[in-house]
Amino acid sequence: MIPQTEATTEEREPTDAESLLAVENLSKSFGTQLLWRNVSFTLNEGESLSICGASGSGKSTLLLAIGGLEMVQSGTVIFNGRPVVGGRQAFIEGIGYVFQHYHLIEELTVRENLLLPFSIRFGGRQMPDILDEVLDLLGLKELLDRLPTTLSGGEQQRAALARAVLAKPKLLLADEPTGSLDEATGTRVMELLLRVCQRFCMSLILVTHSAMFAAQTDRRMLLKDGFLREQTA
Repeated sequence: MIPQTEATTEEREPTDAESLLAVENLSKSFGTQLLWRNVSFTLNEGESLSICGASGSGKSTLLLAIGGLEMVQSGTVIFNGRPVVGGRQAFIEGIGYVFQHYHLIEELTVRENLLLPFSIRFGGRQMPDILDEVLDLLGLKELLDRLPTTLSGGEQQRAALARAVLAKPKLLLADEPTGSLDEATGTRVMELLLRVCQRFCMSLILVTHSAMFAAQTDRRMLLKDGFLREQTA
């Protein structure tokens, strides 16, 4: 199960002039093997960005590093004006995460899975104010009392997406969210992902192997031979 605690960031008030996210000269190696080096880019509020690359190129590791879940050898990540402290295996407030595998707790209903992060953080004293709207957008109202094991892959991913966005994060990190789905279901999930981000003005970084899905984001980048480069249309 993915840990649900929050990572800390160093205190520094953001300014209007800063991008929502600034990745600066990130480099990562495993032993003597370079994974990627000097990765730099910025992301503005409400902007979507896809990262493509061959299997094993380090796309998912890069996404984890951006989200504070992976250590790097050098470089910095500034989110919402504050440096991200990486490698603590803890989620950062203001960032939502969607993975290829749904990480739903099988013994809990969909409703309980969706509300669990709020129960942990607020002791059950507070409910997400966008709950009904998210349920409508993602078509989950009829599934609330079912267990994850009774759902299709697409339904489970929709539930995982809802759980990620209920806290209204400023940035959503999506790691191959359609990778376990067939083409038709993946297309539907991708459509809903982009719709939710637009509705709640969330920025998005999408890691995907699909050129078709990558083409639907505002910007596209390719991770190849250890370098991340912007792609033009």
